[in-house]
Amino acid sequence: MSALLSVLTVYFLYTMSSVPFIVWAGRSAYNGTLASKAPRPWPGALSTISRVLLPLLLIFLYAWNVSGSANSGASSVEAVGASEWMPYQFLLLPPAFGSIAGYAIGFFMGKRTRS
Repeated sequence: MSALLSVLTVYFLYTMSSVPFIVWAGRSAYNGTLASKAPRPWPGALSTISRVLLPLLLIFLYAWNVSGSANSGASSVEAVGASEWMPYQFLLLPPAFGSIAGYAIGFFMGKRTRS
């Protein structure tokens, strides 16, 4: 039971670390959507790239390294170099997921407020 509680605590804290990124990306997308002059409002190209596409790239890079397909055909030296970055990539997942979620929430709230 204590092992389950420990695992749940770790995942709860890991999830809570994405909350600031949800708020930050949400407010930015919301303000960008309200300020948009286009007939179909959206936060803008730079906002979409930095808050959706780059975090998706980080998530796919982490999934690629975890799957092991990135190491197929690589020498042992290259495989060791790829695995050294895994903890850092893991730490980048909460900001990435939070940024994507905040962007979506802010965009839909701004679109609903504007119409």
